[in-house]
Amino acid sequence: MRIQGCVAHETKTTKMCDENESCTRIDTDQTNPQLSLSDLPVEIFLHICSFLDASTLVHGLSLVCKQFHQILNDNSLWKVRITKIWPDTGYPVLPPVEDDELFWKLSCVALEKQTSLWRKENVTMEKLSLNNVQYSTIDGLLLMQGGNICISGARDRSLVCWKLSTKENERESYTSIDFAHNGWIWDLAAIDNTVYSCSWDQSVKAWTLTSTGLAHFKTYEMIVGGALLCVASCPELGLFATGSFCKTILVFDSRLCKPIINYQPHKRAVIKLAMSSHFILSASEDRTVSIWDQRAGRIMKNVTISQESFPMSMCMQRDMIYVGDGSAKLHVLDPRNDFKRVKCYTTEHKKGINGVHSTPGCLITSSMDQTVRISSPTDPPQHLTTLKSSYGEIASTDYLNDVLAVSGTEGIEIWRPRSQIQYA
Repeated sequence: MRIQGCVAHETKTTKMCDENESCTRIDTDQTNPQLSLSDLPVEIFLHICSFLDASTLVHGLSLVCKQFHQILNDNSLWKVRITKIWPDTGYPVLPPVEDDELFWKLSCVALEKQTSLWRKENVTMEKLSLNNVQYSTIDGLLLMQGGNICISGARDRSLVCWKLSTKENERESYTSIDFAHNGWIWDLAAIDNTVYSCSWDQSVKAWTLTSTGLAHFKTYEMIVGGALLCVASCPELGLFATGSFCKTILVFDSRLCKPIINYQPHKRAVIKLAMSSHFILSASEDRTVSIWDQRAGRIMKNVTISQESFPMSMCMQRDMIYVGDGSAKLHVLDPRNDFKRVKCYTTEHKKGINGVHSTPGCLITSSMDQTVRISSPTDPPQHLTTLKSSYGEIASTDYLNDVLAVSGTEGIEIWRPRSQIQYA
C-alpha cells in the first residue's frame, strides 16, 4: 500500500535522525515503555479510526501530526467509508471535479452529519412553528444569517422578518411590514444583507436587513406588463433576475434601477429562476428549462424536461442541476455535458415537486402533497425521513446551515439541530 510505504519510510527516517535520543530513552525507561498511536501499525490505526466520526478525523486527528495527515489523506479511505454509509448506490450522482483534493473528505463529513441528523429527526432536530402573523399563503421564504433569520412574504402583501431563538427559553420575535407590496408577494432572494421581493404588482423592491427588521431601500423599474413570479440572485456579481407571467426575464445590476438585460426565452410564464456567475436558468410552463450564458450574453439552449408536465423547481450547483416537475419526478442536468438531461428519478411524492435543495450531505424535495422528503444525494437517492406540513399544501421551502424552513397557509415550520441552541 502506497501510504504504508510512505509512513514506513518517514518512520525509518525519524528513527535514524533521532537514534541517539531513542537509545537514551530506551536505556533510561526500559521498565515503563510508552506507546502512542503513531507507534501502531497502519492497519490497527485505521481500525481505531473506524470508531470515530468523519468530522473528528478530518478536523481533529489528521491535524495532529504529519504522519496522521498522510494516512488520512488517502481518498480511497473516504470512498470506502461513504460506500458503507450508502451501500449499493453511486456517489456523487455525477463525477466530481478532479482537482478538488478535499472533495471526498468533506463529502464524507457532510454525509455522516446529515444522515445522523435526519434518521432520528424527532430526537436530533428541534421543530418551531411561526404563525398567527400572516393570514394567507406564504409563497416567499428566505433563510439568512446562518439560519437565525427567516424572511417571509405572503399573499396578504405582508413581509415579515422572524428572528429565531438562539438560547433556551428564548421566544421567537418578529417585525412586520403590512403592505410591503400592492399585490401578492411571490418570491424572495438576497445579496448580502439586502432582500429582494417580487410581486404580482409588477415590482421588485429591495429591503435592507437591520438589527430591528427590514427597511425599504429601493424600488426597481419594470418594463413588463405581467406579474412577477420569481426572483434569483448572484451575490458574486451583484446581480439579480426576475421572471414574469408575460414570459420575460429581466436582469438587474443591484446598484441600478433599470434592467441591464431583457430577454424572452419561453412561450409561456417563467415560474422559477436559478442563477450563478456563469448561467441563468429559467423554468417555464412551456415544459422547458432555458440556459442563458452570462459571459456570452445570449441564450445557450432550451432543454425539454418532460412531455408530461412542466418544471416547478430547480437547484443549481457547479457540476449538477436538479429539476423537479409536476409529475413528482426529479431530473438531473449535466452542465459539463451541454446541459443534457442525464438522469430521472421517480419519487414517492404524490403531487408535483415545488422545491428542491441539494447539499453534499442530503437531498431535500418538497411537494404539493404536503410532505418534505429528505434523501441521500446518491444515485439513486435513498429515503431518510418524511416530514408532514402542519399548514396544508407546501408553498415554499429554504435550507441553510442545517436549518430547514417550510411554509404553507398562514404559517411556517422550522427544523433545526438541537445543538444550535445555547444553554445557559
